Amino acid sequence: MEIHIRRRDPKPIKEDLLHVLKLSSEEDIYLAQVNGFSLADIAKANQVDVQKVIELQLAELTEQLQLRLFNGSITPEQYLAQRAELPEIISKSVYAM
Repeated sequence: MEIHIRRRDPKPIKEDLLHVLKLSSEEDIYLAQVNGFSLADIAKANQVDVQKVIELQLAELTEQLQLRLFNGSITPEQYLAQRAELPEIISKSVYAM
C-alpha cells in the first residue's frame, strides 16, 4: 500500500479559516461560537460556501494524520481508518452537531 504525503502551505489553519470565513480575528470566531453559532452559521452569514470550511478542515486534519504516519506514530492501516472517519467528524464539528 502506498500513501502519498503532501505538505500544505505552512500558513496556520486559523489564518486560513479567518480568510475563508471573511473574519478579521480569532476572537470573532470565538465570540460567535460562544453565542451559539456554528462555523456553518458563520459561513452562511458571510455568504461563504460551507463546503469550503469543511474542505479546509479536512485538508488540515489529513495533513496531521499524514505527519503522524510519516513519523511512525500510526500504521498505514490506522491512517486509512482514521482518514475515512474525518469527513463525518468534520461535518459534525462545522455544523455543531
